[in-house]
Amino acid sequence: MKKDNKHYKFINNETGNVIYYLSIPNDEANMKTTLENTRHKLAIENGIYIDSIYYIEVSEDAITE
Repeated sequence: MKKDNKHYKFINNETGNVIYYLSIPNDEANMKTTLENTRHKLAIENGIYIDSIYYIEVSEDAITE
């Protein structure tokens, strides 16, 4: 993964499983919008309630391990 990007993982709150990984360039103006759109897309594709999905930023240290 590129270090000039921010990396996120999307987690199903009901199961605790990671359902998607996403990398976004640091300079993207609409980062929050991209994250929320991805969250909505995943809820539709997986047939789960939107509030059951959350995302967290993955640290660079976790990527290199």
